[in-house]
Amino acid sequence: MKLGSVRCLIGAVAGMCVVGMAVESSALARHQKAKSGHSRGSTKRAINKKEKSTDVAVSNESNSDDGAMASPSELRVKPRVQALLGEAKAALASGDLDGAQKKAESAFKKQSSAEALFVLGQVAQAQGHIVEAQDLFRRYLADPGTTIEPAKRIEAQRPAGQALPPLGDLYVTGDKDSLVYVNDRLLGSLPLLLPLRVAAGDLSVALSSGGRTTKGKVEVPSGQAREMRFDTLTGAVLVSVPPTVVFAQEGAVSIDGEIGLIAALEKGSQLVGYTPAISNRKLSVCGTLAPDCLIDAARKHEAGFTLAVRASSVAGGKDLQLSLWDAQVGELAAQESVRCVPCSEDGQLSAVAQQVAAVLRRGRNRPRGVLSVSSIPSEAQLSLSGRMVGKTPWKGTVFIGQQQLELSARGFERQQLLTTVTPGQTAVVSALLSPELATEPLPLGESRPLAKLGSRPLWRITTGAAVIGAGILMIGLGGSGLASDGACVPPLMPPAQVCRETIHSATLGGSLLGVGLGLSIGGVVLIAIPPRGASGPDSR
Repeated sequence: MKLGSVRCLIGAVAGMCVVGMAVESSALARHQKAKSGHSRGSTKRAINKKEKSTDVAVSNESNSDDGAMASPSELRVKPRVQALLGEAKAALASGDLDGAQKKAESAFKKQSSAEALFVLGQVAQAQGHIVEAQDLFRRYLADPGTTIEPAKRIEAQRPAGQALPPLGDLYVTGDKDSLVYVNDRLLGSLPLLLPLRVAAGDLSVALSSGGRTTKGKVEVPSGQAREMRFDTLTGAVLVSVPPTVVFAQEGAVSIDGEIGLIAALEKGSQLVGYTPAISNRKLSVCGTLAPDCLIDAARKHEAGFTLAVRASSVAGGKDLQLSLWDAQVGELAAQESVRCVPCSEDGQLSAVAQQVAAVLRRGRNRPRGVLSVSSIPSEAQLSLSGRMVGKTPWKGTVFIGQQQLELSARGFERQQLLTTVTPGQTAVVSALLSPELATEPLPLGESRPLAKLGSRPLWRITTGAAVIGAGILMIGLGGSGLASDGACVPPLMPPAQVCRETIHSATLGGSLLGVGLGLSIGGVVLIAIPPRGASGPDSR
């Protein structure tokens, strides 16, 4: 081909034909570009001669079909993808559902475009696969590079309002551009913009890339999430449980645009690596957002947190109060407020997503420590900051700072204690409850004798008190020994990463704690048992 002809051809592709001769350096550059393009075209024609006319047509249409944002390869493939999607829609209109699915999948394999996801969603819906249709439409709507027509948006949102079976989320990771199949149905390509929304139960998942297919199986529980990591080189598939958050709303409040709000909550949680546990794309209801209900909701879904949403009406929208409850600690971890006016606009929902991410980030990063509580007698009811947590002996994770404890047992006086928990440490509390004094009413004018314990021999009172004191001392030493077991000597300080020597004090600590408890109980019994011949608390 002559150089003048090459220049003319290039000018035609660009929309302007340059007449005349240019400087030698410019001509040479255009000649090299034309040569490169001619080489790529020759390769394509060697693969498939039928593509020759299509490639030329695409080159002539580069200015009119999003050519400014697309690469040359995308420009060449797009008309073929459009043709296949047109054939899929025609087959769908004629009732040929299998043919429509094959054409739509072929189009997606050639170019994983948002439009192909939409058509796949249409086919799935026509076949009665509502869960797959909702998932495909959901990821179509989430594509940031797509301008969605109002009619298509309405059609894509329709399955979200239909009754669905129990659902879960499936995260799939592997080689880029790998095709993802679930139960032999093509549902996307990696990386996925959102996790797959799937029907709960046993699933067969396959990843196809470069003519190689890797398969794995997974069970996705209702309202929970699972992650599958594929290694196409070794064929290994790793299944794990990603960190999860539950969303709940106040029962009496109706949130306008709930579907959009859920999408914002999902996006916000995913920004910090959390997956939402939502059954049937509905917010859980916890009445007046009682703490026990919120904590139970998180534990039911094996989630780390519950994010409670309380909405109050304002002009044109809602004020949203976001409260994050830690399932492990059992307390409020963080709070945030955001105004959503209106809650249906993308910009407002994006602001909600950012606030959700912020409150999750603060709650996740809040420092924690461990609190260990024992008592004499054991099996005493333990409350932390007014919240019942269990019976002694008790050990659990708490937020750092001051903790107010309350211990109660039948026949013993209620006792309140205050302790401080430091980050990464175990705070040990040992409590000795006092026997409850008689509180029977006395006749008018009669007073209760003060020497109630005076009927006991003096040696019993003094000995019992000494034994109790020794027991408390041993309980403290034993608790310290248990708390320091496994600690590094000296304490591990950055940049050191390996502890050379550790403390082994569990056996000694346990022994001291047991002896201390025995002594303390013996001392209490020595003092509390009435002397021989006493018939009751008022015996003289």
